[in-house]
Amino acid sequence: MGMIPLFSMNLFRLAPNPADAHSPASLWFAMVYGCLSFGTVSTLAYSIWAFRLVPGTVGLYATTALVYLGLGGLALSRLVAAPGAAWRFTWCFATVFLAYALCWCVCWFGLRGKFQADLLGAAAGLAGMTWLLQRAFGRTTGFFPLFGSLLVLHSVGYYAGEQLYAAVRGVPGRLLWGAAHGLGFGAGLGYVLQRCQSRPGARAIGARPSAS
Repeated sequence: MGMIPLFSMNLFRLAPNPADAHSPASLWFAMVYGCLSFGTVSTLAYSIWAFRLVPGTVGLYATTALVYLGLGGLALSRLVAAPGAAWRFTWCFATVFLAYALCWCVCWFGLRGKFQADLLGAAAGLAGMTWLLQRAFGRTTGFFPLFGSLLVLHSVGYYAGEQLYAAVRGVPGRLLWGAAHGLGFGAGLGYVLQRCQSRPGARAIGARPSAS
């Protein structure tokens, strides 16, 4: 079976169960938590570049991606309302982020960094990420609002970080770029995760998802 049937059948068992009392976090909590948690992960990922820990372009990009793959889902798993879903979501996010990273790299290296390759790569990757997250949570509607919000918040963080790096430079500038990128990206991911789990009439809780 191909990718479409697998994701439409809730491969990672993350889709909200109508009979389950667990509800997703409120939208404001999801965005703030996503912002802070993913901002931390992103700063760690960019520290590889900031401190030049890995030589070579390929090694640098691969190692940076591994940090996101390994820690991104774990950091955001608190936003998943399904009981006991932390590790399932970690694997889900690793799959989804890998698709995003591959799309970004194809555009960036294919266009050799020209013609807004970073923006085109982000748009392609985030579209795939949105679609896959929707399928993982059993959501089949609302793609464009989710994708548009994620793209805007991701881009605000990324380009704000680029401006900070241009102003500060050096190791602090690189770390600031990573932090700003992660803050925007994380806010967008928090938004998408909350909306993918929301059900009409469901009560979102303000502090955190219910514990099993």
